[in-house]
Amino acid sequence: MNFDVKRLRRKIIRITAAIVATAGVLLLVLRSVYAISMFNGLSAGMRQTGWTQTNDNSIIQDGEELTFEASYLFIKIGTVKMQVVGKTIYDGVPAYHLRAYIDSYSGIPFVNLHAMFDTYQDAKSYGCLFTSNIQKDGGDSVYTAYHFDFTRKIMDWSLTKNGKQIEEAKIPLDKDYTDGVGFFYFIREAAREAGGIRTTLSIPIVVDTVRSKVDMTINERKEDCDVTAYDFPLQAYRMSGHIDFTGFFGVSGNFTGWMSADSAEVPLKANVSVIIGSIVVKLKDVKREGWIPPRSYD
Repeated sequence: MNFDVKRLRRKIIRITAAIVATAGVLLLVLRSVYAISMFNGLSAGMRQTGWTQTNDNSIIQDGEELTFEASYLFIKIGTVKMQVVGKTIYDGVPAYHLRAYIDSYSGIPFVNLHAMFDTYQDAKSYGCLFTSNIQKDGGDSVYTAYHFDFTRKIMDWSLTKNGKQIEEAKIPLDKDYTDGVGFFYFIREAAREAGGIRTTLSIPIVVDTVRSKVDMTINERKEDCDVTAYDFPLQAYRMSGHIDFTGFFGVSGNFTGWMSADSAEVPLKANVSVIIGSIVVKLKDVKREGWIPPRSYD
């Protein structure tokens, strides 16, 4: 069997990125958020309650850093770090600057991947204003940019390799699509708004140049969850869903995830299906001011 090593590397980094959206299911699954009616109603409700104002209960907290470790079978693949850079203005719109880092561990066969994702998320509508990612794949540097213009209902997409643009496209936008990084934070607020009540969502999302969605149910039930960051179990709400597209490396199908059963809704763990089986993502490190993890004593 012949392997295209660079293609395999690229697929693996995307799967880990899918994990980024799964963390919200935890990162990967969480790139999709709600039936359009649900999406519009939830967003409106959040705007009315003024959730974007900085306060001790805000889901999006300046300086927050959550680091997750991804594993396949008994092999630890690498880490994904989610970071809130802070509040800003993008194209005249109040926004959150969000960032994600993906780094593979050394010694993993065929994998030497390092990538950074930058996202500007509308602080009111949760729509993605702009997102980009830089991937170091062997000796190549690949930069992908997505500019969402919901007024014109167009997304401008471009791909640059080693400083030379090699592809571009204009993608029609018929819904308020999100990206993987923005989705990670949206789903946390959606879960808190649900207040522990079982809720079904259908989330529109853009994966590269493909428009799709993720269907999921949050707050299915409360149960204990083990994570790498702590030596004791945490109280969590379970979620599950279905990725309605086939992504890189066969990322598709069913997934499960857990978020902390408190107002911070910190993603704790996720299992996501891929072509070779299943990848597990667990919370490894937390930097969130004032957060006390909800320890389970059962």
